[in-house]
Amino acid sequence: MKDIYKFHEILNDLMDYFILGDPDCLLRYKQDNNLPDDLLTEFTTNETGDKVVEDGIIVPLAGVENYPYTIYFNLSGTTPELLKEENELQVQQEGYCLKVEHEAIYLFTMPYLRKFTEDRVEDLKQFRTATIKLANGWYSVSVLGGLTVQPSGLEPTFEFVIKPSIDKPESKANIAYSYKIKE
Repeated sequence: MKDIYKFHEILNDLMDYFILGDPDCLLRYKQDNNLPDDLLTEFTTNETGDKVVEDGIIVPLAGVENYPYTIYFNLSGTTPELLKEENELQVQQEGYCLKVEHEAIYLFTMPYLRKFTEDRVEDLKQFRTATIKLANGWYSVSVLGGLTVQPSGLEPTFEFVIKPSIDKPESKANIAYSYKIKE
């Protein structure tokens, strides 16, 4: 298993949000809690949006500017890319927990939540490229954002520092934190 995964040109589908999670786990959560297919409205108008984060089902990134992003999934336990001297850290948030039930996580966008059905989850898994395989279980997640040196110069970047946990980590991240990166 690799320790650092890198993806280029990841877009946020013109909405100021990214979501990290196991989409099959989110689908089961929706079914177990009798939530509607329109999770976008459900999560933005009710407290279920906060609860799904506290329960470790998704990690939300709000305030994401409409840029193509370089994405890192860092499982290495070493210095994150965005903390290296040549790069520019702009935002950082620790304290997310994440549950993996189907051996993979995906970075996806808000439009997928509008009609979150089994077919939509299959589309997400087929078309989203920022994904990695992970063993089932609990993880603590820190999110870093800023600019990293890439062949074309400094590029907007998000880095997910992911560490396995025996038990569910405490959820203590600020759900309303803005991940706005300035070029």
